[in-house]
Amino acid sequence: MGYRTNEAVLVAVESRTSSPVRIPRDPQTLQHPQVRGLFPCAEGAGYAGGIVSAAMDGLRVAGACVA
Repeated sequence: MGYRTNEAVLVAVESRTSSPVRIPRDPQTLQHPQVRGLFPCAEGAGYAGGIVSAAMDGLRVAGACVA
């Protein structure tokens, strides 16, 4: 049947483990360099090492999403 609109928001699950890899992201826009609108963030993407640094990275990426 499809979606009701062409606009969608992807929400990912939170994991309890740190990732041994890092998903690439542009240092300026914080988006994935090849997937527009994908903002790798926090521990699962390899950008944080604990709950405080994950929260700080989340705030930074949230600001980039709004911009």
